[in-house]
Formats: sequence, structure tokens, C-alpha cells
Amino acid sequence: MENFKMQNYPNLEEIQISIHDAETIHYGGNQYWFPKKAHQLSGCGPVAAANITAYLSKLAPDKFNKLYPYKDIINKNDFVEHMIEVRKYVIPGMFGLTSVEQFSENVLSFSQSRGVSLVPHILDEQATMDNAIDFIYEALNLKLPIAILVLKHPVKELEDYTWHWMTITNLLINPKTNKHYISISTYGEFHQIDLDLLWNHRRPKDVIRLAYFT
Repeated sequence: MENFKMQNYPNLEEIQISIHDAETIHYGGNQYWFPKKAHQLSGCGPVAAANITAYLSKLAPDKFNKLYPYKDIINKNDFVEHMIEVRKYVIPGMFGLTSVEQFSENVLSFSQSRGVSLVPHILDEQATMDNAIDFIYEALNLKLPIAILVLKHPVKELEDYTWHWMTITNLLINPKTNKHYISISTYGEFHQIDLDLLWNHRRPKDVIRLAYFT
């Protein structure tokens, strides 16, 4: 992918989920930071929830501060504690957390435990790519990150993103090809994914689900 040709979707700015660790700044959380090995292996859903709730607390502290009651600057040690707390509510099953509805209910349970009321917004299971673009734009225009779940996918170059929860932070477009890309946080790193390849080059049984919270 030719990153230099990408440009932000109109009116959008990339959401920064910056986690400070000495001289390093991570792009969101990493499931391998969990102290327990079992939690590392199934930790992508809790990390996406931790990213979103920590970010919301900084975006609107008057409403959401209790979701992440740590320092103004998010550091790794505090964030790992936050991941551990979130995972008490966002609990993967034997095969991980494979339902966006269950994920959303779990995030609401966590927020309610902190005395915070959140409203989930879930993209319909039968959504087209145009529906997905509208949904992503709607959230990002409000400066809200989106949780994305990708289960199986036949395209080999996307295999690192399968059976996996990630956090969408931007929507971009290649003006020459009119192709859309999403920026994501995964394993504490910044990545970009070709949205057309992800959305339109899968089998009918392949699941992609999106959710954000207000």
C-alpha cells in the first residue's frame, strides 16, 4: 500500500491512543502485556475495550473520567492495571469473544461498575461496505474510536487480523483510486487495512462486526 497517497477522509483527524512507556509511545494496548499467559492468548477483546474506555475518559472527563481514574498522560503501568480491571467484565470464552453484542454488554457492565452510563452503537450484521463507511465516519466524526471484530477471512495478507479485535482510529482514502483504508490499533501498533479487501473479498460466512460507544 502506498501510504504517501493516502489522505484523511473529509473533516476527520486520526484518533491518538498513545500509551507512554519510558522513551516508547505505543499505539494503543497490547494483549501480551497481560501478566497471565492465558489472558495474553485471548486478550484482544479486553484490550479493545480498554483502549476505548481509557480514550473516552480523556475525551470527556466530565462524563467518563471514572472509566480510567489514572493520570492525565496514559502510561503503560497504569494501562496494564486498566486492562486487568476491564477483563474482569470483558471475558473471552473458550474460543475468544466472538459476539459484538456480548462484547458491548460486557463493556456496559464494566462502565456501570464505575458508575458511568454508556450507549452502544452496533453496525448491522448485513451491512454493506457503504454502510460500514458511513458508520465509521459517523463515529470518527464524533472523535470516537470503533471496536472491530474480524473472524475468518480468505485473503492471506489479512490473516494477522483474523479471529481478532482491533480499534479503528481513522478512515482514509486514496484520491487516485477512491479506495478506502482504516487505521487501526493492534498489539500496541499502528496499522492500515484496505477496507475494500477486508469487506468485499470475504465469503458470506465470514464475520466482521463493528461497535462504538457514546
